Amino acid sequence: MSLVATDKHLAHMVFDLSDAFRAFSTEAAKLGALLQRSEEPVSPEWYDELQKQCIAEVQAFEEYLNRKEKIFAYLRVESR
Repeated sequence: MSLVATDKHLAHMVFDLSDAFRAFSTEAAKLGALLQRSEEPVSPEWYDELQKQCIAEVQAFEEYLNRKEKIFAYLRVESR
């Protein structure tokens, strides 16, 4: 099944949403990898790296949510 976009602006917004979700997935995978190689006790360097990655993941997720909300607003649909 293929979808045909008749609204070019909406198609662009959906493409941007897909990119934002891909970025979030990448950051989440990086965070998961960091957590898997955690060490006991936690070094200050590792903690700083973990904190930076947590922030990157949250920022990527917020970007995804913002783009999703823009699509809902464009379509005049309430988000869930």
